[in-house]
Amino acid sequence: MIYGITLVLLIIIYLEINKMVEEGEKRELKVYLIIMTIAVLYSYGTILEWKLPRPGSIIRKIYEPISNNIFIQEK
Repeated sequence: MIYGITLVLLIIIYLEINKMVEEGEKRELKVYLIIMTIAVLYSYGTILEWKLPRPGSIIRKIYEPISNNIFIQEK
């Protein structure tokens, strides 16, 4: 299973990187590599059954204090 995922991800990365290098999109390439690295690590973690936080819980931890300060008025 890991070999199949690795092969698919390598093909996708290869095609996208070639396209971005040819068009000279250096900033987009950096962002793409960061996002793909996170995606690859998360997919391997899921396959290997690591205890990973769900993306929704991470977003909630970031925005919940902000939301409480804005929408919940203390009396």
